[in-house]
Amino acid sequence: MTKTRVAARLRALPPYLFARIDELKQEQIKKGVDVIDLGIGDPDLPTPPHIVAALQEAAARGEHHRYPSYAGMLALRRAAADFCRARFGIELDPSSEVLALIGSKEGIAHLPVALVDPGDVVLCPDPGYPVYATGTRFMGGEVYPMPLRRERGFLPDLGAIPADVAARAKLLWINYPNNPTAALAPRGFYEELIAFARKHDIIVASDLAYSEMYFDDEPPPSILEIPGAREVAIEFHSLSKTYNMTGWRVGFAAGNRELVGALGKVKTNVDSGVFEAVQAAAIAALSGDQACVEEMRRVYRERREVLCGGLAAAGFDVLTPRASFYCLIANPPGFTSLEYAGKLLEEAGVVATPATGFGNGGEGFVRLTLCADKARLEEAVRRLRGLGKT
Repeated sequence: MTKTRVAARLRALPPYLFARIDELKQEQIKKGVDVIDLGIGDPDLPTPPHIVAALQEAAARGEHHRYPSYAGMLALRRAAADFCRARFGIELDPSSEVLALIGSKEGIAHLPVALVDPGDVVLCPDPGYPVYATGTRFMGGEVYPMPLRRERGFLPDLGAIPADVAARAKLLWINYPNNPTAALAPRGFYEELIAFARKHDIIVASDLAYSEMYFDDEPPPSILEIPGAREVAIEFHSLSKTYNMTGWRVGFAAGNRELVGALGKVKTNVDSGVFEAVQAAAIAALSGDQACVEEMRRVYRERREVLCGGLAAAGFDVLTPRASFYCLIANPPGFTSLEYAGKLLEEAGVVATPATGFGNGGEGFVRLTLCADKARLEEAVRRLRGLGKT
């Protein structure tokens, strides 16, 4: 008998729901359907020209063609620290409290390698970005879901976590502005969370990938602004959404120096750092004129009004976002999230993501993105209005 060639950790992963949605999408395209894809959170806007120019200039310089620093160029870490000072009012030591990442997803996936031992409990939001749970399972950790409910503003109920679970928990993940719900967390929640983490000796990992994608006057806070956070927290920042750099793969981690150092030690053993020309572009993004970011917010704000406003006017139960470029639509009675997403695709040619792709707690909703121009969003609204709510 041939031995199983795939590791048990891969066989234990839940089915990848997004693959099924992509199959259905390809089937519709083969039929000649003009598919409007609002399923993937990948900006359709171009990277700002000054960032592209910085890459081009740096890529032509031979000193950037060799192995980069594992931790990232000190100039990049300084730029990240300066950005955090200007944006959040926090002081970071670039040499020990900031670490360059090959995109924040890489750091998120590797944090459990640094922190989680077999049997450790990791508290993960449900629904939530799948990598939190996947990284935990890869290291033999136990995922304990924290339900995010609409009636609570999609904030976890820390008081509902059983005492024995809290006592065993090693790590807790949060993500605000949130994917997939687009929820925001007030400072009071972060204060409660830090107190909870300190009481139970839990590390907090904050995924702040959407920090600059907000539509209200008050920008979302960083957990590192909260007194006591430096003792327990590490935060992940991404340039992907803020500067339309999803394909560039660059971000950074910041916060508690022990946690940043532990993640850095993992990275010295598994990768060779970010191409320095990309780091030069990241420096240009973080330290340059932020007018491009304000323009990005203006574009998404207009798109939000087209999509969410149009669907709400048509009678859909839409959760209009105050941040991020995601919006949820509640399923009509009698449909699961997967069934409803299938209906939207097959009958209207609009790709939506079942929120169950982010955990069982996403049942009841499908997620749409604002990653299409206004004309396509107007067409999507027209088709869905014609389809009706049921």
